[in-house]
Amino acid sequence: MFQVAQRASQRRDVFHTNFLTPPIVKECMLAIEKLADIKAVAQGGYPQGERGAQVLVDPELVDYLTSTLEKVGKVGVSCTQIPLLALEYEPPRTKSFKTVESSLRVDALGSAGFKISRTKLASLISAGDVRVNWSPVSKNGVTLKAGDVVSVSGMGRLKIGEIVTTRKGKYAVELIRYL
Repeated sequence: MFQVAQRASQRRDVFHTNFLTPPIVKECMLAIEKLADIKAVAQGGYPQGERGAQVLVDPELVDYLTSTLEKVGKVGVSCTQIPLLALEYEPPRTKSFKTVESSLRVDALGSAGFKISRTKLASLISAGDVRVNWSPVSKNGVTLKAGDVVSVSGMGRLKIGEIVTTRKGKYAVELIRYL
């Protein structure tokens, strides 16, 4: 626990730990409060935290679950229906950057987005490891458009943003990489 506190102090960043029992939390809070640069916050669990979960279910099961589900394991639970638009979720972390390419082919934009060579991406395409809009790509000459999503197995996903033609006839493309 103190190692996490020291890292937080040195890096001036927020850190969190795994679940801790109430006695350990109390002991750690007292010890960490002595360090002037760190503010410790107990969140979730005892006694302040109220835990919860959101589950998407078939509309036919909503009435059944809200009326009968009372425990999950040994923990008492209550179920309520909320509108789909009220779901709380964390948006995906992304990194956005621009590149200028001579073509809109999947090998050109994919290599720029994943920071690998076109040859390496071409070999991944021929191996069947590249998908455009969740459909496998077999040729590296597939032309991409704004809104397309390129997925490479083991490397992640990349969304094609705005495409603008430059004065020299090249393409300035915004790439959004999912982290």
